[in-house]
Amino acid sequence: MPYINIRVGGNLDDEQRKRLYKKTTSLMKTIMRKRPEVAVVHIQESEPQQWSINAVPLAAKDPIAVYVDIKITDGTNTSEEKAEMISQTVMMLKEVVGTLQEACYVVIDDIHADSWGYNGKTQKARATSNL
Repeated sequence: MPYINIRVGGNLDDEQRKRLYKKTTSLMKTIMRKRPEVAVVHIQESEPQQWSINAVPLAAKDPIAVYVDIKITDGTNTSEEKAEMISQTVMMLKEVVGTLQEACYVVIDDIHADSWGYNGKTQKARATSNL
């Protein structure tokens, strides 16, 4: 049950959003082995000047700032899968969004199964009930 939050320092058009939804979900399926029907992708857009690097606010002409936060259940992916996901996510962002700030971060949060819920049940409870 991944939750992926993509924060962008700029405005995307509808086509870019659709491509990010589709490509992110596809990466989660192919690299991270997650079921697409439970993958949630959330895109948040803000004005470039709401971001700063080295205490300098960004301008519309600057490369785009992006931060991606991926939440997964702890122990469900290998270090190699996570490294590949980070690499492929940045490649996808460059392809869809354009030139990025060098300070572009992708974070994968491994959430313990008893601290992560889906439809009112923890992942731990869901795993136990599926046995």
